[in-house]
Formats: sequence, C-alpha cells, structure tokens
Amino acid sequence: MRLAVWSPLPPSSSGVADYTRELLSHLAKGCALTAVVERKEGLMDLPPSCALATPEAPPEADLHLYEIGNSPSHAYVYRAAISEPGVSVLHEWSLHHLVLRETVEKGDVPRYLREMRRAHGEAGSFVGRQVARALGGTIFPSLYPLNDRVLEGSLAIVGLTRAVAEGAARRVPGRPVLHLPHHVSLPEGTTGDRKAARKHLGIEAEALVVTAPGLATEAKRIAPAIRAIAALKERFPRLLFVVAGEAEDPRALMELVGAAGIPERFRITGRLGLPDFVRHIEAADIVLSLRFPSHGEISGALLRALGVGRPVLVTGGTPASEEFPEGVVVPIDPGRYEEADLDAFLGALLGDRGLRDRIGAEARAHVGTHHTIEAEAQRLLSFLEEVLLRKESLSRALAADRIPEGTLLGYLMEEVRTGARELGLPGLRLGLEPLLSVLVGEEGK
Repeated sequence: MRLAVWSPLPPSSSGVADYTRELLSHLAKGCALTAVVERKEGLMDLPPSCALATPEAPPEADLHLYEIGNSPSHAYVYRAAISEPGVSVLHEWSLHHLVLRETVEKGDVPRYLREMRRAHGEAGSFVGRQVARALGGTIFPSLYPLNDRVLEGSLAIVGLTRAVAEGAARRVPGRPVLHLPHHVSLPEGTTGDRKAARKHLGIEAEALVVTAPGLATEAKRIAPAIRAIAALKERFPRLLFVVAGEAEDPRALMELVGAAGIPERFRITGRLGLPDFVRHIEAADIVLSLRFPSHGEISGALLRALGVGRPVLVTGGTPASEEFPEGVVVPIDPGRYEEADLDAFLGALLGDRGLRDRIGAEARAHVGTHHTIEAEAQRLLSFLEEVLLRKESLSRALAADRIPEGTLLGYLMEEVRTGARELGLPGLRLGLEPLLSVLVGEEGK
C-alpha cells in the first residue's frame, strides 16, 4: 500500500506534529510511506524510509491519510482533505478555530457565515454573526464544531477518543470509523525516576511539585490552578508549581502569580525539547491536564504523564476524563466549584504519597496495556487496508453524494440537508435533487 500522510512535523509547535512523527516509523514497516508537509526545510529526525512531498506536488498514493487538528498549521491538510477524499484522523472534534482562520481572519466573513449556516442551520447563522464580530467568547467555537466538510468528504474517519469516533459514526452513518486510542510514546531510556529527573532539572529533591505541561493558555485553567496553589502554600511549605512550556500571555500569567503571592512557588520553563519536557513530567508529583472549554481533544502530554505513572487531574465531562476507566485519571468539575475541587483534590494527593503512588501505578499499567504505539500503528494499518479494499465503492458513494458548489442547486440541496440534520436525520436521502433541478433550471445547476 502506498500511503501519503498529510501532517505538520517537528519542529512545528502543533502537538499533532509529535504524534505523527512518533507514528511514522511504525507505519513505514507496513507500507510505502510519503509524508506531505507544507515545507521540507528544517524537519527533524524523519525515518529513512519515509519520502517527502509538498501540497504543490502531492505524491501518487493508494490512500491519503489526513492528520487534522484545530490550529493554523493544519490549514493545508484541511484543504486537501475536503478536496481529495481520504482517511481523516480527527485529533479534535471541533475545527472551528481552524475554519475561522481560513475565513474571517483572511477577510472572508461571508464564507464563514455560509459554513456556519451549512453546518448548523439558523442557530449557526446567528452564532456565526456574533463570533465574526468577536462577541462569541470561548464557548461557542466548542459547541459549533465546523467539521462537517471533513466528515462528509472522507472515505473513512479515525477518532483518537471514543467521543470523537462515536460522533463521527452518528454524523456519517455507514462510513468506516475507527476509534484509535492516542498512543503513549516516551523517549528511549525513560524510567519515571523522579529523583534523577529532579537532579537533572535542578529541582529540590524534597519539593512537592505540581506540573502543567505544554503551552499555558486560559483554556488549560492555569488561573484557578494558581489560586489553588496559593491556598495550599501554608499547608505545604515545599510546594512548587511548574509550567513546563511557554505561556500564551507571559505578562498576564506573571501578574496572576504575583497577585496570588506565589512568585517563589512558581516556575515557567519556556519551550522545551522532548527529553526535558518528559523529565519535567517525571519530576512531578502531580500533573495538571485541565481543558475547558474542550474541543474534543486529548493531549499527548496527558498520555506521557500516565505512562510514567503520575496522577493526572483532568477536566470532568471531557474526552480526557471519559476515555479512561475509573481510577486512571482524577476528574475536576469545570463549573462553579472548580477551584474548590482543585483545592480539595490537590490537598488530598499532596498529603498522601501512597494515594499518589496507587493512582500513578494504575495509570501506568492501563496505558502500558491499551495505548502502546506498536499496537495502535498495527490497528491503523489494518483499518487502512480494509478501507483500501472498499475504496472504489466508498468513492462512488461519495461522488453520488457530492453537492455542486457555488450553484443555486447546491445551495438548495445544502438547505435540505441542514433541515434533515436538524430533525435528527443525518444521512437521509430525500430524493429531492431531480425536483430541485427542474425548479432551478439549467442556469441554476
């Protein structure tokens, strides 16, 4: 099988880049592999057997695999996925921010409003107007995902969480869908040795360390975490809060730290290479992997923390909490009692090393059994081979289902389908195209 994998790769800041790079070596064992990247310059440590191509000169392939996340670095992948049917891997359920950047941020507000109308009907039109005016806040983009074009235009869908896979199966019934749990991949030699990691990083051996790995953003709930650390600092004199990464807004972050009175209990590392990033997770007693609002994503840092046996606090009601059996992660209510939950759960864990160790051991055992990269790569290859066997029939069905873009007929067909979805009837074909074709005449087709 000739497989073209469309994805950013390191040193891209997208977490999907690391995920794909980790997977490529294993996929290359079962197929002829080409990575399609926006630019070839500066890429790091590719497998020797992996060829490179760019969107301007895409490779001949039996299947195209699109790794799609909700960030600007995935724009070229998104455009390819909706123009050339392939297998789309959804790293997040909502692609709203990506579509916003491709439309509103490029000055094309009407196109964004058409996308919102197409996907979400009258409610989408109303919400879209607010978001386009920067009045939508942070919640609406997570509630109105704008993934319809990818779902409808793909031969098959892969979801990294059960929630994404089930959502895709409901949205495009009859299409092949795979739930492929996010793999855990750790640098060679990773042992989980907390003492050695702290010695290397210059962290006090006896400190109680709470670590938030990755880019510090508002959605990762750093502000309530800072306030919870401040509330616990007298009870735990050696408490240290570490942001293992950069800050989206460094000035605002340091103002929060100062206002909470914990500058001596806080450390931010800046951007880290993977070895030191994992060492900071190893050095932690507790890891924070909170996310609200969630766009349906699951973090590679979360899997790494579970893989080295650390208790991880996640936001309740999100795929990160629902993907694992009870006892593997610690869910935190994202509502009005979020800070109280953080205070209580951090306090309980910081005060009981045995509890931390038991949760960490359960986490490590679970991901070591159910999230190995070798097994996940083989599952993906087997799924792709099945899709390839059905490619001809799947392609025919997609072609028959395609709506002509930029025509009156296409507009009317989209309105009919939007109405069917709003009635809870996705995938239902009403057979109205012949009637609508007559109504619009030759000029409307």
